[in-house]
Amino acid sequence: MNLRQFRFLTDENIDRELVAFLRTEGFDVFDIKEEGLFRLSDRAILELAFAEQRVVISEDSDFGTLIFRDNVPFYGVVYLRPGHESPEVHLETFAAILNSDVDFSVPFILVAENTGEYIRIRLRNI
Repeated sequence: MNLRQFRFLTDENIDRELVAFLRTEGFDVFDIKEEGLFRLSDRAILELAFAEQRVVISEDSDFGTLIFRDNVPFYGVVYLRPGHESPEVHLETFAAILNSDVDFSVPFILVAENTGEYIRIRLRNI
């Protein structure tokens, strides 16, 4: 599958600029902040995304712990690294993901790391 076939759920740590970019690109995005779901637990976010077949976009590595340690079902996770960067860094990173030829199968975890010099994309199909 191509990433453009997915719907997203953005964690509260994702900047509104990235949410707007995704919508401009034609994606269906459920934004935790817009829905007033601040402080929703990571487990609840994974459960909501799984129920709605959405891919979680986050800067939070705790989702991996829930998936691998606690076996919480999930649809997909895109983890943007490093966290707490400017919106421009994450926009650049996500644009690189969209332009990659990565082939997705559900469930998956994608880690995209922007070093400032290059963007490393690692996909793990589970």
